[in-house]
Formats: sequence, C-alpha cells, structure tokens
Amino acid sequence: MKNTTIALCTMLILTICTAEGAGNKQAAALTKKLESIIVPEADFRQANISDVVQFLVSIAKENDPDKTGVNIVLIDKNNQSTITMSLKKVSLYKVLKLVAENAGLTIHLEDQVVVLRKRAEVKK
Repeated sequence: MKNTTIALCTMLILTICTAEGAGNKQAAALTKKLESIIVPEADFRQANISDVVQFLVSIAKENDPDKTGVNIVLIDKNNQSTITMSLKKVSLYKVLKLVAENAGLTIHLEDQVVVLRKRAEVKK
C-alpha cells in the first residue's frame, strides 16, 4: 500500500512538472513570435481598448512572417480605457506591454493565446 501511494504521488508530480514544462515552452514560443512580429505603425488617439485589441489582432496577422497572427483576448469587458500612443517599427510584444500598462491590464500567455486581464489591486 505504501509503495503504491509513493508511486502514485511520484507519477502525479512528474505529470505536473511535465505540464508546467510544456506550458513554459509554449509561453516561450509565443513570446518569441510576439517579438518577431514587427508592427510598422500603431497610432492610437483616444482609442477604446476593445478597438485597440481588434487592431492588434489584425496587424499581427498582416505582419506575421507565417501569416497566422496571434490570438489576443481581452478579459475585462468593463474596461473603458482609452489608449493614446504613436509607435513605429516596434515588436508586437512591446506594443502589447505598453497597451496593457496604459489600460491597467496584465498580459498572460496561455496555450497560444495572449490574455489581457485586469491588473490585481494591491491591498494595503
């Protein structure tokens, strides 16, 4: 019984570690792709965050060497942030970081999807 329990725990730990390792590899691959896509121009003037995300999905596909683009999801439907910035020849990764920072969001890379979520508030 003790050996069976140890064996099951070992298998569970290995499964979790393998899944985390695969997740890290997927996140690294997605980060590399985001850095390889160069946005020729991003000029936003009081643009709604939802419109900015749609634009980034479109521009990513146009400028992706593979022409597949990336999946970007905004999970903060109540966010009414407006973005004003003008950038030229910057990686999609950098644009996403700046947009997220301006809108009070964080970036999470999950299974080939860039997820923009509300930044957690710091409790005092």
